[in-house]
Amino acid sequence: MPRELAIPGTHDTVLQILGKHVVLSSAPRILDIGAGQGALSVRLKDAGARVSACDVVPEQFDVPGVEFRAVTSDGRLPFDDASFDAAVAIEVLEHIDGHDRFFAEVARILRPGGIVMFTTPNILSLKSRLRFLFTGFFYSFGPLEPFTRDPVSQHIAPYSVNRYEWMMSQHGLRLGGLETDRIQTSSVLLSLLVPFIRLATWAQFGGSQLASRQNASVALYGRKLVVIGRKA
Repeated sequence: MPRELAIPGTHDTVLQILGKHVVLSSAPRILDIGAGQGALSVRLKDAGARVSACDVVPEQFDVPGVEFRAVTSDGRLPFDDASFDAAVAIEVLEHIDGHDRFFAEVARILRPGGIVMFTTPNILSLKSRLRFLFTGFFYSFGPLEPFTRDPVSQHIAPYSVNRYEWMMSQHGLRLGGLETDRIQTSSVLLSLLVPFIRLATWAQFGGSQLASRQNASVALYGRKLVVIGRKA
């Protein structure tokens, strides 16, 4: 059985949330991007989906009965236009520095109305904000060594909700949902800061929904962001 490379329980959360947007038992075609060994691909297949998978490290994937193709060196997803109902990318986006290319490719392979779902460490949590204040580094992100490039183990792209929403919009993808895998106790203990954060945000940006989403409860207390985008 392939090993779940994400934090244990992540795939359970993904299937639960994905099931709110896609009827897995109706055999939708789903692309597992950054599939690793294929643990999520197996879960999606068992739930009834028609699954394809891709990754930059093809030699680790080992799931009989699931189509696998290697991502090209320029970041192209090797699948036809408008061929998938949904795409999932679990703990992938923090490892790459080509988000414009990534979302362009996702939008290309999705059918109209299709969804993309991805998870990534939440740099907006209260815990992360405090860590950045004192160290200059967000939660789950540390110093990057110059002249070192290791896309499998390095976290190199700390993006916020607003940044992801803007980047998706450049390729016709609308933000369709924002959830988390779990509430961080360490962030809850800092909840006395929330009124001041929201007051400062209102003073700076007024009633902007784009700004307020940065300080929604999911963002302030969640460990990971679970983001849903939908193709127009």
